[in-house]
Amino acid sequence: MTETTTPHSCWHCADSDPVVCLANPAHPHYNKGLIPLPERVIKPGCPFCDIVAGQAPATVVQEWDDAIAIVPLNPVVEGHTLVIPKTHVEDFAASAYVAARTVGKASILAHKMDGPMNLITSKGREATQSVFHLHVHLVPRAENDGLALPWYSGRSNKAAKH
Repeated sequence: MTETTTPHSCWHCADSDPVVCLANPAHPHYNKGLIPLPERVIKPGCPFCDIVAGQAPATVVQEWDDAIAIVPLNPVVEGHTLVIPKTHVEDFAASAYVAARTVGKASILAHKMDGPMNLITSKGREATQSVFHLHVHLVPRAENDGLALPWYSGRSNKAAKH
């Protein structure tokens, strides 16, 4: 690991290098966004980490130092794009720092795409998350395109009576 001058935000452990704490899945502050990650954290077996590491194929739309935009395997419409951070965090609540930078990159890309679209991300299987690595969907929209947002499809009457 490289030496860092960033103050350690972790009051309860002796390690002076925050990367060591944030890269350890057993650590309570694992990728919690307490400080920026100075290098990538790759989780073995994660399909998006495999893409970031160049070990799995993907159609790259754009790449930045901290994120990558790709075409998903099954795009719902033409232009559907995923923006994925290059460091592994499970979802948008796992690291405010990584989530903010990822959404920032999605905003830049959405501006270039120019047009109506949804920005969608999920936290948890019940919220339709299927890959547990933060990713943001940019879904271009058109009037009467037939796409339903996740909370409109399969809604039960019981859930509608809040």
